[in-house]
Order: sequence, then structure tokens, then C-alpha cells
Amino acid sequence: MRCQYCGRESQPGQVYCECGHPVSLSQGADPYASSRGFDAPPSDYDRNWYTPDGRSLSSLEKKSGMGVGGKIVILLLVVALLGVGAFVAFKIITGRDVLNEDSWEKRDLSKGSITLPSAMKESDNIIELNNQYSRIGFFTSDKAAVYLLELQIPADQKNLLQTQQGLNTIRQNLIATNKRRKINGYQLDPKERGEFIFVEYPATKKNYIKSTDDVWVVNASLVTANGLYEMEAYCPKAEKDKYLESMYKWLESFKPY
Repeated sequence: MRCQYCGRESQPGQVYCECGHPVSLSQGADPYASSRGFDAPPSDYDRNWYTPDGRSLSSLEKKSGMGVGGKIVILLLVVALLGVGAFVAFKIITGRDVLNEDSWEKRDLSKGSITLPSAMKESDNIIELNNQYSRIGFFTSDKAAVYLLELQIPADQKNLLQTQQGLNTIRQNLIATNKRRKINGYQLDPKERGEFIFVEYPATKKNYIKSTDDVWVVNASLVTANGLYEMEAYCPKAEKDKYLESMYKWLESFKPY
């Protein structure tokens, strides 16, 4: 018996030819063998890979329904899922970064609005208020926080808020007072940016931000006809240069109603 693939003579009982093809498939398995002869180049049928029991891998793929097209579809689905996962991870990571301005959003409060990072969540764990202030909101995160207050102005001084001269008088008094103040041994240096009066100083604040109690404070005062507002932003003292400009932007975004 000759092998239809290579033409070698096989021995009785031989299962595989020396060329590697099953001898059993040489008995009429290829209906085109007689027409092309033993020396003809192998057809696509001949190029199949076979399992030890003589089954072609292409037939197994067809039975399982997993051809080349199916594998490509699965590969594309895996790539798509990895892409979605990477996008979600990127959004989560950037959303936690308070310096990423794309994550900043407007917050509407009882006395006004302010633009803050989405990672800052409102909290009520700060209760050190006295009767001179009423709390507007406190927002905290791992690396930064913002505290908003309204100063209660005595009734006999409220008339100062009704004129531009009165507003300027209050502003100048705030600046003069801050120039004489020291906080934790740090001499305050008030500066004006637009309608706001700013001072900076180091402090120890428990539970203001999650990463540390040693913070750098940016304090802003805003005098308007509606009232006097005081706001503070906090970041780790050791990283103040990294957060400082963003802290100013948060406080300057406050708009009283």
C-alpha cells in the first residue's frame, strides 16, 4: 500500500507513514489523489494538522464553532474590555487628583456657590464654631480641604455694608488688623486679589485633611453688601508650593447669593 501523500510503500499494520500522515487516510480519504498523482503538490486538504488519532484540527474547530473569525471576535472583545477598563481607571485616578481642573465642579450652597474638586466631599466633623460665625460648608479630601463661614456683623455696623465707602472701610480695617497679627509665630502678610483679602500661615488642624494634621492655610476674606465671608483652604504644609495656586482659585470662585 502506497501513501498518497509521499508515495512511500507502507508495511502491513503500519498506522503512520514516515512522512507523518496517517496511513488510514490514504485509503480513499482524498478523492482527488488519483487525478493529481503521488508527486503532485499537496492540496489545502493535505496541509491540515492532525491529532494523533487522525482527526484534523480544522474539523475540530468547525465542530466547536471556534474558527479564525470567532477567535478574532473574541480578541477584539478582550481588547475593547481592556480599553474600557483603562479608561475607567484613568477617570478614577484623575478624579481623585484635586489639582486636575477637569474634575472641578460647581457646588451650590446655602449662602453662595463655589467651584471645588469632585474628590472633595462635604463633611460635618468640624464643630469649632463660635457665635461670631455661621458655617456655610466644609469639604475635605486626602490632600486638601475648604472651609466656608459667614461672619455675624453687629447690627450697629451693618449700615457700613450699604455704601461703597463703608465696604472700603471694613476692607482697610481687615488689612490693618491682619498686618499686626501673628499666628503660630508666623507674621501675616495680607494681600489683595480682586475683591478678596488673603493671608497664609502654618497650622495644626486635626481631621481637616486625611493625610496629615500639619497644614498650610490660605485664608480669604470677602466683604460684600450681603455680608462678610471668611474662607480657608488647607493642604499638607510640606507640599504647599504644589497646591497653593489651586487653593487661591478655589477660594476666588466663591460667589455669594
